[in-house]
Amino acid sequence: DNIRYWFGNVINEHLRKLRVSELNLEQEEVNALFRWINIEGMGLVSVDRKTGEQQEAEAANELQSFLVPYIIVLLMFMLVMMSSIPLLSVVMEEKSEKIAEVLLGSVTPFQFMTGKVLGGIGVSLTTAVIYVSAGIVTARLTGVESSIPYEILPWFFVYTILFIIMVGSGMAALGATCNDNKDAQSLQFPAMLPVIIPLFVIVPVIQNPTGSLATTLSLIPPFTPTIMMTRLATPVTIPLWQPLAGLAGVVLFTILTVWIGARIFRTAILIQGQKPTLSNLFRYAFRG
Repeated sequence: DNIRYWFGNVINEHLRKLRVSELNLEQEEVNALFRWINIEGMGLVSVDRKTGEQQEAEAANELQSFLVPYIIVLLMFMLVMMSSIPLLSVVMEEKSEKIAEVLLGSVTPFQFMTGKVLGGIGVSLTTAVIYVSAGIVTARLTGVESSIPYEILPWFFVYTILFIIMVGSGMAALGATCNDNKDAQSLQFPAMLPVIIPLFVIVPVIQNPTGSLATTLSLIPPFTPTIMMTRLATPVTIPLWQPLAGLAGVVLFTILTVWIGARIFRTAILIQGQKPTLSNLFRYAFRG
C-alpha cells in the first residue's frame, strides 16, 4: 500500500504539471490555486447572562488550552510524589530502627504523624512558590503572560495542601504497619493509585473539561484535586458550584483519612512482626 501510494503521488504530480503546461498557466497562478488556508481554532460561543446576547467566539489559545493544564497537573503530581509518598518508607525505617519508640517518649502518635505531614507541606509549598514564580517570570519574558490563569492560583494551593494531607496521612499510617522494605513495597503502588489514575485521563479531560467524564471524576474526592485543577486551568468556564462542591468533598474526605490514619498509626507504630494485611488495617482503624 505504501509503494502504491508513493507511485500514485509521483504520477499525479507529473500529470498535474502536464495539465498546467497545456493550459499555459503561470506558476504564480498555480500556486494561488493551491494555496493552503490556515484554519484557526475558536472557543465556544457564549451568552451574556445579564443581557441574553450571544457573544462571538474568540480565537482559542492553544497554550492555555493544553500546555497550562498539563503543567498544573505535572506540578501537583511532582509535589505529592516529593512530599507524601516518601513518608511510607521514612516511617517504616524509623519504626524498624526503634527511632519511633524514642520519639514517642516525647510526643503523642498523632503529633508524630502530624509533624511528618506538615513537614511535607512546608517542602511542597516552598517548591511550588519557586516553580510558580519562575513560570510567571518566564511567561513575562517570552510574552505569553496572558496565557497564565492567575485566578486559579488560590485553588491550586488549597487543593495541593489538602491533597498532600490526604495522601501523606495515609502513607504515614501505612508506613507504621510495615516491618521492612518488602512490606512497604507491597503497599506503595496501591496507595499511589489516587495520584496515578488521574494521569491516565488527563488528555480527555483537557479536550472536554465540561464532559460527563471530567465532571464526574472531579467530584470523586481522591481524584478531585488533580482533575478539578485540570478543568479550572482550561479556558472553558467551569460553574463555581463544582469547584466549591469538590473542595467540600476533599475537606471531608481528608478529615476522614486523617482520622483513620491517626488510629492506624497510633496502634501499629509500636507493633512488631505483624504483616500489613487488610484485616489488620481494619482492626487498627476501627478497633484500636
